[in-house]
Amino acid sequence: MNSPDTAVARKPQTFWSQLGGIAFVALLLLTGPVMIGIGSSMTHADDELARTGVHTAGTIVDFSDARRASQRNISVKYMSADGSPYSTYASVDHDQHPTVGDNVTVIYRESNPNESVVVGYESGGMSVGGIGALFTLIFTIPLGLVLIIKNFRRRRKQRTA
Repeated sequence: MNSPDTAVARKPQTFWSQLGGIAFVALLLLTGPVMIGIGSSMTHADDELARTGVHTAGTIVDFSDARRASQRNISVKYMSADGSPYSTYASVDHDQHPTVGDNVTVIYRESNPNESVVVGYESGGMSVGGIGALFTLIFTIPLGLVLIIKNFRRRRKQRTA
């Protein structure tokens, strides 16, 4: 029977449990930067499309005015050069107030009219990059503090021993 003053020795971690913990932490730390990279790539592709694509008129057919920024978007219908109808969507900032029936400029890829952007509205790449930056802040700062505190405690324990 153990007395209340005796410390119970902790079971040492196995190699695989340590490796699993390291892999989990690495995954958390890399998620944000990977999402930032994907968002940046998406934004670059949209910028390239805006520079080289075909301009056409589109009409806003639906506006989802939600409180959450990620759910505020418009749906736009447009016609390609061959007369085929297409639709696309774009994110809407809180300072933008589009109305159904408004005309907007849509830029689409001539070889693939389904690939398009709406001029003056955000693309999906901005959201992905923003979420990646948020993940980076959420996981990097607390994890860095935990590692610093753990290292400080270990050094203090070694000095007193």
